[in-house]
Amino acid sequence: MTEALLWSLRYSPDEVEYLEHKQAPELANRVQPESWFFWQAYHHLRGSRPMGFGVGPIPFDAIARYSEWLGQTCPVDRARLVKVIMALDNAEREYLGRKTG
Repeated sequence: MTEALLWSLRYSPDEVEYLEHKQAPELANRVQPESWFFWQAYHHLRGSRPMGFGVGPIPFDAIARYSEWLGQTCPVDRARLVKVIMALDNAEREYLGRKTG
């Protein structure tokens, strides 16, 4: 999933259209349908980051509230959501840090 996130940050919509036209191998790194649940959750939670001197991490309590809002009751599902969201969040913040640093 982190590869898909970095891929989405790397290419603009025009570049994606070009890659699709060329049927480029890079398209294999896009978000796959089986990952859409986590992808949507991540994009819903990105706005909960604290802002200040840079981009802060998505707060754990925001992820927990989102999981509750989804109606997740299984501890394994909740832990998986936290793990994936935090991995995506860390990857994006690392990417943004390299890009601006």
